[in-house]
Amino acid sequence: MNRNHRNSITILVLSGITLFFVTLFFVPDTWALDLGRKKKKTEKQLYITVTKKDRCPVCGMFVHPYQKWITQIQFKDGSHHSFDGMKCMCRLYIDPEKYDATLRKQDINLLLVRDYYTLKFIRHDTAFYVVGSDVFGPMGHELIPFGSKKKASVFLNDHNGLKILYFNEITSALLDKLDKAKKTVILD
Repeated sequence: MNRNHRNSITILVLSGITLFFVTLFFVPDTWALDLGRKKKKTEKQLYITVTKKDRCPVCGMFVHPYQKWITQIQFKDGSHHSFDGMKCMCRLYIDPEKYDATLRKQDINLLLVRDYYTLKFIRHDTAFYVVGSDVFGPMGHELIPFGSKKKASVFLNDHNGLKILYFNEITSALLDKLDKAKKTVILD
């Protein structure tokens, strides 16, 4: 082996070792090897745990059995309501006093929905909702939330959805159509 070749190999090995240690100690915790260091919590837990006794304040169903459909409204005073699906949460959001005379829209702090594919809780105003698909929730036809428009589009095509909506496009009339639909939802 000639001298230049040996020097090249030495430089390559030292570069690899240097890269390893830089990665180990200086790269953010999400990329670094886990050596027992505590990882920084980048996002506080948004979701408040649901107990087996929690009932939907709109339809009265127990919420716990429907984990992948759970949505939640959290209030400024720290209380919350959990729901067995989007429709029920939307009904309470649209007309809170109908379901609880003490509630006002201005008391609401946060609305959470669950991404259908990842099952992660996301804010209602960042989600995209597929309406009219062949996937049914605990209460029949449901608005299916997604964290990205791309995922919503894939779902819409795979499950015969009719439309992708933003939260502000959800109305009482739409919720009524979803409740009354037998097999297919008809949108105007």
